Amino acid sequence: MELKRFKVLAIAVPLFIGITYLLAWSPVFAVKEISVVGLPATISEQYLIAKSQIVKGNQLARIEPRSIERKLEEISWIESASLSRNWISGSVDISISPRVPVGIFQGRALDSDGILFDFPGQIPKGLPLVSASSTELGLEAIALFTSLPQDFRDSLLSISASNSSSISSWQNFDGRKIKVQWGTAKDISLKVSVYRALMALPENKNVKRVDLSAPHAPIVK
Repeated sequence: MELKRFKVLAIAVPLFIGITYLLAWSPVFAVKEISVVGLPATISEQYLIAKSQIVKGNQLARIEPRSIERKLEEISWIESASLSRNWISGSVDISISPRVPVGIFQGRALDSDGILFDFPGQIPKGLPLVSASSTELGLEAIALFTSLPQDFRDSLLSISASNSSSISSWQNFDGRKIKVQWGTAKDISLKVSVYRALMALPENKNVKRVDLSAPHAPIVK
């Protein structure tokens, strides 16, 4: 019995050492290629690879995917990251999901989850400039913005929310700055129709304020 156990150990121990060597030190299972997908056009693959701290020649077995994923997700504009290793080809593939900005709040990009982040490169045009006391209110203002017709979004200069019942925007109308008090995001279609009708009246050619909080009883100043 002891002899049999000795024979098993005599085979198992060298085998274990050999496998350990192959995984941890042998170039057979080393990183040969690194690729990154999902990056914004302004960020180079080399930049992300440097942030991951993976280099060709690293042992695949010594790469900890979750640790590297967490490290990359600490970059503010990255929403999620995933890493996979191919033991046959020696390739490491990193997939990035960048945050999508829906507005500009306090000088930073804001995503639909209310997360503020530093956008990599030039912020896309057409995003509303939002002023609010919290990101939650900022998102309410953005929700109103996205419900507006395209011509209103194009002419919007900024949007603010002092509370959920007091959302207002500055609009460019024929070269004039008009402050529009929307109130809440309810009845936007009606409020837009009332605004168009009011601005079409000759007597309103010099108005600077339009209060649509109560669309059936609008106020112009």
